Amino acid sequence: MFEAIVFDMDGVLIQSRELIAKTWSQVAREQGVVLSAACLRDHVHGRPGSYTLHHLFGHLPLERRQALKQRVDTLEEQADCPLLPGAASLIRQLLRLKVPLALVTSSWSARIAHVLQQHQLQTAFSVVISRDDVQRGKPAPEGYCLAAKKLKLPAAHCLVFEDSLSGVQAACQAGTPCVAIGDEPSLTAEGARWSSPDFRDVHIVRESSTLYCEQKQPRASPRKVPTP
Repeated sequence: MFEAIVFDMDGVLIQSRELIAKTWSQVAREQGVVLSAACLRDHVHGRPGSYTLHHLFGHLPLERRQALKQRVDTLEEQADCPLLPGAASLIRQLLRLKVPLALVTSSWSARIAHVLQQHQLQTAFSVVISRDDVQRGKPAPEGYCLAAKKLKLPAAHCLVFEDSLSGVQAACQAGTPCVAIGDEPSLTAEGARWSSPDFRDVHIVRESSTLYCEQKQPRASPRKVPTP
């Protein structure tokens, strides 16, 4: 029976992909680096900032890299980003059903607090895992393994919503079933069970004592994702 749901934050809970792409692209451009769509997909979205920083600017002195990362963090930290369509109603439904919720993100505590306060979700998530809680960020599975441990559940009983390549890889390596959010076609090939542009097509169904996550019709026939 699926017993808990775990959300990524950027691009899943909130519409921040454009903000993140714009911020990193702006800082990179000032250093003479142009970020392609493939670079953003593979080395920015869903990745810890430390990884992106090393990938883009590993040739620069440490002090300079730290200054660039601080600039990115400052630009992102207080930016207001709306929730993804359908996210608020889905979270309300899950709370009514008393489904434990967790947040696993490559973001940091101050920004997470700003996002949750902006959308009045401070008490929605019983577990929050930030970039500072793990030694290895996504695509390593550590964040999702830690969330399952704190939820006191097997990883296979935690359903994950992810939007990035590294995030789906992390969820699958952790042994959690994963649903892809967004329009990136490679995520189902990487192991996501199915994909949806946002949460308006995502539906939680209770059958007897079992909870299922399914995709609403008419886009496709419902595909249930129970966990063992």
